[in-house]
Amino acid sequence: MKLRLIFVSLLTILIFQNDLANAADIEWEPSIYPENQLFPSMLISTATIQLPEEAFSTWDGNHLGDTQGCIGVTAENVPKGAKVELVVKANGYLNASTFTGKVEDGEGTLTVHPKIRYFYDALGKVKQAVPLDITMELKVDGVSLGEKTQTVTLRPVNDCLFSVEEAAEEDDATTNSDYTWLFAAYVNEDHPWVDKILKSALDLEVVDSFSGMQSEDTDEELKQIFAIWCVLRNRGLKYSDITTNSRESETVFSQTVRFLDESIRSTQANCVDGSVLLASILRKIGLKPSLILVPGHMYLSIELDNDITIGLETTMLGNKDDSEADFSNFPESELEAPEGFEDSWDNFKAAVSAATGDLQENQGNFKDSDAEDFDPNYQIIDISAARSLGILPIARTGK
Repeated sequence: MKLRLIFVSLLTILIFQNDLANAADIEWEPSIYPENQLFPSMLISTATIQLPEEAFSTWDGNHLGDTQGCIGVTAENVPKGAKVELVVKANGYLNASTFTGKVEDGEGTLTVHPKIRYFYDALGKVKQAVPLDITMELKVDGVSLGEKTQTVTLRPVNDCLFSVEEAAEEDDATTNSDYTWLFAAYVNEDHPWVDKILKSALDLEVVDSFSGMQSEDTDEELKQIFAIWCVLRNRGLKYSDITTNSRESETVFSQTVRFLDESIRSTQANCVDGSVLLASILRKIGLKPSLILVPGHMYLSIELDNDITIGLETTMLGNKDDSEADFSNFPESELEAPEGFEDSWDNFKAAVSAATGDLQENQGNFKDSDAEDFDPNYQIIDISAARSLGILPIARTGK
């Protein structure tokens, strides 16, 4: 009996020493995507969904864990069949998160990403870029390879990631991962200020109610949009081309986007701010807006009844005189300017005509992402489709 116990103990020691030898050959590093940055807007808006591969870059090859993970490790020389455990330690923005699994492929670089349990309330309160230490521990076959800490940049919740340039399989080649659909997360039809805007619009007595497409009347839908337009115009909302954020990168591209209440409070909006603001209100009343992306610019399109789609150029809200503007692309209508709203009506018609003309001119440039000649600078971001996919509005608690 004693001899057997001695044999088992020696065998255990030999196995442990072998595990230590294998562990000594393993090299690993923390890996935070993209480029050691975390975007709360992306983490919050995609929390409850599994996006299709064409919408979200996924980890493939020799990978374990969350295929859409942003926090993990890369490791070299991990043998096939090894049991891997990765623990990401808790901090102020995430709870302790663990992945345990077996390596199925011993070739190439191994990537491991646990499903991270974020504190979403805390992420939603990040208003300026801050450094954040992320500590993790990797174990292989029960042997700890130690802890490592990576300092990353936690971006403000207003920063919207829209493109990442990544290395392709070919030498010196790159490819772009497109995230422009994240702009849909800034459209918030549930924002508490939306009802305030709609009440103010009703007080103008341009329309009696907001019924969206239920009215089945194109002129009535145009009047509803115009009433909302008037409220924002009366509040003094003006175009302001502020898009710069505090972190510049040659491979990670993002833009600062104001929330609805921030635009209204500051009476300033760039093309993206104004588009997500109007889209939020129009979705609330039952219309179908989309964000239209063309090179260096964004505006709205809105589906109306009778197979009519109009554009809306939100940067024209602050124009003072549109009496000489081109109205040629405004849809055929018997509507006339409501009494006392003549200047606003000309401004609205000019904004619709300008964007509708651009929409028609670029129609051939809007292509499916799987098309060979797809250009990510030309996109229609359908808010209804984004919601069906599961992209959540970023919650905002403005007063």
